[in-house]
Amino acid sequence: LEVIQTTSRGLIAFVESYRRFTRIPQPDFKLLYVTKLLEQQVALGTEITPNEKIQITIDVEPDDLMIQADENQISQVILNLIKNAMEACGKKQHPRIDIKVVPGFAWQCLITVSDNGDGILPDVQDKIFVPFFTTKAEGSGIGLSISRQIMRLHHGSIKLLYSNERETAFLLTFR
Repeated sequence: LEVIQTTSRGLIAFVESYRRFTRIPQPDFKLLYVTKLLEQQVALGTEITPNEKIQITIDVEPDDLMIQADENQISQVILNLIKNAMEACGKKQHPRIDIKVVPGFAWQCLITVSDNGDGILPDVQDKIFVPFFTTKAEGSGIGLSISRQIMRLHHGSIKLLYSNERETAFLLTFR
């Protein structure tokens, strides 16, 4: 009975994760100040995963840059990247997360989130956006998958720029 109960809990959690994954509503686009959005998500991330050692920098050019996005959905994407970065570099002696934002062409905004964690192993880098794929013992494997879906709904993209044993960087592109 214990095995059945444990298996049932696992299946229920899986089904709930799958339901959340497949039901992302259409974005409610509004103009958002990028600096404010990032500062809010950094504050939330440090509240969820407190680690006073992690140095987080935000660099937005120009300072008053705005994007058209659904605030709740984009917040989820950014928070996911920040939490992942915090977990990746949290055990380093001098953990660091850098968030850099620059305008691309006239219709683009580019956001990079990088950390100095151990990196993503080369043999799994092509799987990190696959639903339910995870390398974490407690992970669900839906964070980056949902982030990719949200970015597509925003006519943008998310991709792993690079990852090695010293640094990992993700790029969000808004069009």
